[in-house]
Amino acid sequence: MDFVSVAEYGTSILKILLAIILVGASGIVGRQIFLALWKESLANEWLLVIRNGKLTKSGIGLCTYIMPGDQCVKFPSLISQVNFTAQQVTSEMQGVEVSGMLIWSILRNDDGPFRAYKCFGEDLANSTPHMANQKLESMAVSIIRDRIANFTINDILKNRSKLRNGVKDEMQKILSGWGIWLETCEIQDVKISSKSLFLNLQTEFREKSRMEAEQIQANTENTIKEEALLRQQKYNKIKTESETTSKIFAGE
Repeated sequence: MDFVSVAEYGTSILKILLAIILVGASGIVGRQIFLALWKESLANEWLLVIRNGKLTKSGIGLCTYIMPGDQCVKFPSLISQVNFTAQQVTSEMQGVEVSGMLIWSILRNDDGPFRAYKCFGEDLANSTPHMANQKLESMAVSIIRDRIANFTINDILKNRSKLRNGVKDEMQKILSGWGIWLETCEIQDVKISSKSLFLNLQTEFREKSRMEAEQIQANTENTIKEEALLRQQKYNKIKTESETTSKIFAGE
């Protein structure tokens, strides 16, 4: 084998090795690109795919490919609880304190998750979204105080559902724009600030209970007396008949 043949053979080997290296490198790069474009979320986690500032895909437990340049956002799909307490005077200028709670989650319809992320950002990634909870608490307190100011004490004490439903409906109109769904609003306790007023409100119930107790006692005493009188009359009758019979037999 002459020198030229050996050189050509070596060149061919180098070309083959170079091709193998390029193919291997392309495979590694391709695998990295594949992994970079594959996105997935947990079964209790939202995944949002955003392209040019617009939502293209969203879902809980979503697994999908994305395009180069797309942005992905993840945050928990868990529900959150907010407790609140509001103090206000009623239409009768009497102070009351109302305590309750809100249960909320991400609005699932349309671009609700994207709206929620635009409003609260990375706060949604926390197990307890403090900023979102504070805003909902402030809103609930404000609306409830406005409602209390137009209600009487009897309305608040005896018709809590009217207060609760009114607050829920009014809040949901605003929260839909924030990408939040209000699962429930519950009024847990209503306290009257004035102790004397609270006692006065109980007066009617106490007096009614007292009168009912006295009536029951009077009825019971009358029944006992009537039964005793009947027994006495029956006894007197039997005694009279017995004495009459004894006189007859004695020949009187």
